[in-house]
Amino acid sequence: MQRRTRTTAEPLDLMPYVWSYGMGAESTAGILRMLTDPSARPETIAPDFSNLVVVIAQTGDEWSTTGRLVQHYVLPLLRKHDIRLVEVARNGPTRKDGVAVLQDTRQPYRLHLDGVYKLSRENRVTGTMPQLGGVRKCSQKAKGAPQDAWRANEFGDRTYIHAIGFNVHEGTRITRDSAYSMGGQRIPTYPLHEWGWSRQDCLDYLYRKLGVAWPKSCCRHCPYAGNKSGWPEQLARFAALPTEAAQHIIDEYVCLALNPRSGLFGPGKSLITRLHRDQVTEPITLAVARMKTMPWAIYRVRRLYYAPANAARSVDSVLLGGHRTVHTALTELSRLVDVPLTKNEEIAGAPARDGDRDTHRRLWLRRRSDGTYPTQEEFYAVAPAQALDKELDSFADAWADHTDEALARLERRVDTAIAVVQQTLVEGQGRSNAA
Repeated sequence: MQRRTRTTAEPLDLMPYVWSYGMGAESTAGILRMLTDPSARPETIAPDFSNLVVVIAQTGDEWSTTGRLVQHYVLPLLRKHDIRLVEVARNGPTRKDGVAVLQDTRQPYRLHLDGVYKLSRENRVTGTMPQLGGVRKCSQKAKGAPQDAWRANEFGDRTYIHAIGFNVHEGTRITRDSAYSMGGQRIPTYPLHEWGWSRQDCLDYLYRKLGVAWPKSCCRHCPYAGNKSGWPEQLARFAALPTEAAQHIIDEYVCLALNPRSGLFGPGKSLITRLHRDQVTEPITLAVARMKTMPWAIYRVRRLYYAPANAARSVDSVLLGGHRTVHTALTELSRLVDVPLTKNEEIAGAPARDGDRDTHRRLWLRRRSDGTYPTQEEFYAVAPAQALDKELDSFADAWADHTDEALARLERRVDTAIAVVQQTLVEGQGRSNAA
């Protein structure tokens, strides 16, 4: 996309007014009130809405029910007032992959919820899940960055107003966001905060106007939706939309095989366990059935820890096959090297009570030593073959520098055993074909 430059000066009231629309209750209430209540409309929006642009960034993992509500209630309003809607999405996992414009129209009839490069796809190929933390990197990556890139290309060096639906209780987010000016071209505004509206005010307003209890906009695998206030609604969606939910259960299963501490809601707090606890099992049943038809892998996982939460990781698949074949192969590896398969007795960081139990058997070559750094861990585990082989260019040398002779000998024994198991599988397949 070629960056635009300003050709003529524009008065303040005709500056582009861009509303970042996340499809949730706050931003929906804000748009609805601005379009239907002239007293709530700022003077910076033209009377005919000609300078108003509503921008949606699709993560590819939004619940379909949210999309249907927007198509039913919001898009007709945009069509009625001839308001420009722009829908964008990431083209790939990095900024250099660019941004796709899914639609740019004043007469929108449908949304493109699948996006282009799904956030879950990126997690899937790396064998990871979104993590709880102070900064929502997944949201910045899948929503913030594509919108920033589109605005930079669309407006060039022109000044524009950027509206975000932060509510009256989100002062910290506003403070952080308002410092981001994109070179002085972005003028942020927060209508809901200015009105003094809370999230509950937005929900009440939408129910009065539309007769709808508007759901929270979130990805199906969002860890933040698992908090005490958000989980009942998220659980209901897992129950109502099991087909949409099943793949994310598979993703977490793979993630936990590669890292037992990586439950969706934190160490020892997996989505799978929570669904079992709350008796919403249809998504799990679908996930299990789907996994049985997928190719599986024995993964070799190595981590070199430089500090408690600072590790370089290497993941590579050493054997592929059906799920029964791969489980049997791991058992045979264990026998050949005389190292038992074990599950973790406890998961580091898990709650002392009601935490998950480890469900994955692993062939451990080295467990990390907490309190002493650098430290290593290395194991083999089985899972659906979703995660791609990946390690930093510098990993092999760094690993070798810290590997003692005892671990090196064990690694060589496992390598030999893998070759034996692979040859046995090839010969067995040959006999089956001959028969």
